[in-house]
Order: sequence, then C-alpha cells, then structure tokens
Amino acid sequence: MFITKSYYLRQSKNLKLYLWCNQKVLLVEGPKGFIIYPLYTEFEYSRLDKKLYLIRSLSCEKKKAFFNMYQILLAQSALGVLLGYRRQLNIIGIGYQISIENFSNSNFLIFKLGFSHQIRIKLPNYVQLSIPKPRILLLKGINLQKLHNFSAILRRLKLPSAYKEKGIYYLGEKVSLKQGKKT
Repeated sequence: MFITKSYYLRQSKNLKLYLWCNQKVLLVEGPKGFIIYPLYTEFEYSRLDKKLYLIRSLSCEKKKAFFNMYQILLAQSALGVLLGYRRQLNIIGIGYQISIENFSNSNFLIFKLGFSHQIRIKLPNYVQLSIPKPRILLLKGINLQKLHNFSAILRRLKLPSAYKEKGIYYLGEKVSLKQGKKT
C-alpha cells in the first residue's frame, strides 16, 4: 500500500485552521466567517510550514474518488471564508417583484410571480441577501453548496418558460424559446 500527501491547506494571515485531533474536526476561519468540517481522511499538520496535509492511500478506486471530492469541498470552504460566494437571480415578467419583510426577528422574501397569492420564504441564516433592483436578487454566502441549493429552491418557484421568456433566471442563463402555435 502506497501512501501519498497530495493535498494541503496553508494557514495564512487571513485563513486560520483549528484542529481537534481527538474528534477529527477541522474549523476553517476567515474574514467572512467559519466552516466546521469533520475529517474523514488521515491528515498531518506541519507547524513549520503551517500546512495541513491530507493523506490518502492508493489502494482502492472508491477511496480515491472520495478523497478527490473531499479535497474539492475543503478548497471550496477555504475560498468561501476568504472571499465568499455570490449568486444572482433575475426575475423576468410583467408584474413580477421581490421584497423583504421582517417578522419577529426573521427575514422573509415576498415573491409576486403572477399567482393569485404572494409566496413567502424564510431566509436561512447562512445566506445574506440584497435586492439592488425590484427584479434582481443577489445572494451571498460562504458555503457554496448551501448557496446553490437555496438559489435552486427560489428558481423552482417560477421556472423559465420555453414559450414566453418569463420566470426566474440565473445571471447569464439563456433559454431557447420554442416556436408558438402556427395558424
């Protein structure tokens, strides 16, 4: 069995790494916040280089795939706490609007999407939100997976129409329109 150190995170002035070795937990902290990850792989910390090395064995393909996925998640968490992630949603349609309301220390998104009722969605605490224009929604967060999942939930409220070019779009998304009924 061959063991290699193939991935590392470097501690710097802005990126702090805290390890609890007995519980195998890593806390990644930066200017935007912190993320806690359980460590499922073997690791080694070098105090001289201030690097956390992840160690993997080349014995099994499933372990290799898991290790590769895990190092991508750790790299995303490091980028998230350093720079943050953002996602923009554009709402296209006549009369479609977004607003924010505050009820009992909770923020709610209010959508007017052409239905007979308004749609209210509670904002999770891991997402910061801004509405620069009534039809543009800007989501920010440090966890890329949670940010993409929440934006997908919002997009499912009114999927883009293939006939009328209405709905909730991601920034830069193009939907090819189908041809209408010929008479």
